[in-house]
Amino acid sequence: MKTDLPSFDTCLEKTLRCSRFAQHSVRTRPQLVDELRRTYLDPVSHEQMQRILGVGRFVDDSALKSALRSLRQSVVLRTLLRDLNGLANLDEVVSVTSDLAETALKTALAFFDQSLRALHGAPIGLASGKVQDLIIVGMGKLGGRELNVSSDIDLVFVYGEEGETHAADHAKRLSNQEYFTRLGKKLVTALDEVTEDGFVFRVDMRLRPFGDSGPLAVNIDALEHYFITSARPWERYAWLKARALTGNAAELEALTRPFVYRKYHDYGALQDLRDLHAQIRGEAQRKNRLSDIKVGPGGIREIEFVAQLFQLIRGGRETRLQTFSTRAALERIKEGGLLPADAVAQLTAAYEFLRNLEHRLQYLDDAQTQALPNNDQDRAIIADAMQFADVNRFDAALNWHRSFVSKEFDAMFATPESVQAAQPRDAANEAVIKWSADWLDNVESYESLREYLKNQGFHDAHADQIVLRLTQWRHSSRYRFLTEKGRIKFERLIPAALKAAAAEGAKADAFLRIFDVLEAVDRRDAYLSLLIENPDVLQRVARLAVKSAWAAGLLKRHPILLDELVQTRASSLSVNWRVERTRLEVEVLAAELDTERQYDLLRHFKQVHTLRLNIADVDGRLSVMALADELCALADLLLDLALALAWRVISKENTLTTPPGFAVIGYGKLGSKELGYASDLDLIFLYDETSSLGADNYARLSQRFNQWLNAATSGGVLYETDLRLRPDGASGMMVTGVNAFHEYLMKRAWTWEHQALTRARFCAGDPGLAPRFDMVRKAILTTPRDIGNLREDIVTMRSRMRTEHPDHPDRGGNINLKHTRGGIIDLEFIVQFLVLVHAQKYPGLVRNAGNFALLHVAGEAGLISGEIGALAAQAYLAFRARQHLARNNNEMETLIEMEELRAERAAVSSLWDAVFGEKASGHHLQNAGQ
Repeated sequence: MKTDLPSFDTCLEKTLRCSRFAQHSVRTRPQLVDELRRTYLDPVSHEQMQRILGVGRFVDDSALKSALRSLRQSVVLRTLLRDLNGLANLDEVVSVTSDLAETALKTALAFFDQSLRALHGAPIGLASGKVQDLIIVGMGKLGGRELNVSSDIDLVFVYGEEGETHAADHAKRLSNQEYFTRLGKKLVTALDEVTEDGFVFRVDMRLRPFGDSGPLAVNIDALEHYFITSARPWERYAWLKARALTGNAAELEALTRPFVYRKYHDYGALQDLRDLHAQIRGEAQRKNRLSDIKVGPGGIREIEFVAQLFQLIRGGRETRLQTFSTRAALERIKEGGLLPADAVAQLTAAYEFLRNLEHRLQYLDDAQTQALPNNDQDRAIIADAMQFADVNRFDAALNWHRSFVSKEFDAMFATPESVQAAQPRDAANEAVIKWSADWLDNVESYESLREYLKNQGFHDAHADQIVLRLTQWRHSSRYRFLTEKGRIKFERLIPAALKAAAAEGAKADAFLRIFDVLEAVDRRDAYLSLLIENPDVLQRVARLAVKSAWAAGLLKRHPILLDELVQTRASSLSVNWRVERTRLEVEVLAAELDTERQYDLLRHFKQVHTLRLNIADVDGRLSVMALADELCALADLLLDLALALAWRVISKENTLTTPPGFAVIGYGKLGSKELGYASDLDLIFLYDETSSLGADNYARLSQRFNQWLNAATSGGVLYETDLRLRPDGASGMMVTGVNAFHEYLMKRAWTWEHQALTRARFCAGDPGLAPRFDMVRKAILTTPRDIGNLREDIVTMRSRMRTEHPDHPDRGGNINLKHTRGGIIDLEFIVQFLVLVHAQKYPGLVRNAGNFALLHVAGEAGLISGEIGALAAQAYLAFRARQHLARNNNEMETLIEMEELRAERAAVSSLWDAVFGEKASGHHLQNAGQ
């Protein structure tokens, strides 16, 4: 025994000082003192509860009830003694109390089920012919294993199928409904009835379907039908903590999870919780319970609402939030970055303080209360029980915690109207506020709308475009089929969208792109609620719409990404891809029985991170090259994980492992780390011929892996792939041995295939194959070549491409930056030629470092003019930026005006002439590969 632990006599003295219930218990059962003396240093275990009960020795109902009440008195007394004297923490108190309730329920169930079956036979399901069991569903704090010592327990009784019992005497047979109703009544009485020994737990059955007017026990089908047709919004909140204590837990969970957790983020839950909280607060006011530490301001219920708000809104997509425990939910909210860590720490501290206080209020007289005493003597006892020297210090600590909780709760649950009312109004705000639901109904409204748009900075042409679009929408079938609730919300968002577009430069395109997003969610109440509840999100949509048509289109196709605009972390530049990979693996493995769900998890992961990068991009916090690096890191991660998932099917392994002897090689933009937002992936697949797995298994793996990337689901396609760069192109095998790949490149490959190899790299698969691929790549790139033939091949190829893509302005007077003379292809061909000619002598050219760096390497080596090379390198950056701008605005080709980037194109043309022109036969090129 540790010497610093309080003595039993000291513990008993404080316990009796702080609990009249303890005084009564030891007075009526003096033997409890000796029992406490022997056991007070250890928490009550489940095994000890079983020994105290002496399960199986109950001769009748009375013996069972007496034993359960004796158990309760013994467990509660030891637990409160340990708690009051600092020997137990909150975890112990709530888990021991929850164990007590579950033990009592299971003991009573076993006793009464056995006696009922002896009389009426076992209940048999009509459809399955199997014996049916009672599922006791623990709700509320019992479901969350957070039970109070004097709490009631909320229960729901569920059974599997309808049918009847199989008794030898037909007269004694019961329907399953009647059987489980009788069983349920006996259970309630066994725990709830007050006898000379007291009670075990007060039982509340009002959370069952239809409450007091509903049947005491319902079958699974009836419960499902109730959820679909009759359940009220607040019941999702109630069933969030529903946990099966007995029976088929998986069957119940399969039913309750979709009811509680929506497939998409459900921002409509915020208003539902507001309404529920308003009802609770109103009831507290009517009953003068505002000082109640559970339902009053800053109380336990508000902390629970904060945690459960995130669970209800986001739990369907983020399964880590699907937990019964309030503290576990808060911790996961912190881990996910949904609330600041310090706010979660203070909420958790407040929760623990209030729950400890709740227990001490109940220790006083074993009463189900959360109300602070209104007399000085009892308040002094509570302060003492909470380890405070006096009542004033206790009150100060309590008020501090409740004040913080109230502030956090009000910040999260404030209505948009209340936030708007708290802000200073200006003329623009007033103009928007005046719009009403009928503002598009008449010509006068049209004219006033045009006038408003002009005042906001929209040009006449832009204003006309907007009015036309809104008029068409108002008279469309899409509008007519909106629900009344949806229509009201949608029309409420239109003025806000106009204001957001005006704030971003008053461009019609911006508003029309915002409106496209709104139309995409016009039948999804959750997203309309999100935009109404979070005005800043609509402004962020506007900002993206102005600067990136691509991002606006992404939001339109996948509105679930709107949630990313709620969070400040969405714009973070710091991405730990290893951590993100681990999180994604956990989610993917949790969905192992649902392949389409796994597909969508990968696709959603890509969309989320691409949007975050886009936000940083349009805010000017990521350069084009840095953005490409991040997009390639994202692609590498997803390629590697998709490959592991494909291999898991082929190998029939239970874990996610990399297939041995298999490599994914990236070419083109992926290989050179120049990916854009919508780039497809040029890939080839290699394998180790010495592997025992064999070519057939690798071929199957290649096909399944490619399917993982290209399969179209509700979440779209992960990546479109192009496999035509493999040996022999489209007619070649999908996967090639490393040695065969080397031989092909040495003996049969075309010049353009060697050019393509300059931009190739290992992206995913067995890391052991990465150095082997690099050796093959180096061997090919450093092979001596006939420079004249190489130059002729490249020039001929470039001439053919110019014929296919004539270098003259289109009808709009624009030229294609990729194909024009001095454009992107010219620069790429120059670099590829320099690598293939000089890599043998200059190892720096073997590195897949990108065109900008390789031009500087060539210049420093004297292979090209340093001045012209530097100008061409800068031109390349300008080309990349201009191409990126085009991609951001959904332009499939980068078309520029004749005068645009003229100096940059001239620099590249000069370098082309220096490398491929008639004067390019200087000695440094003639002798380069010899």
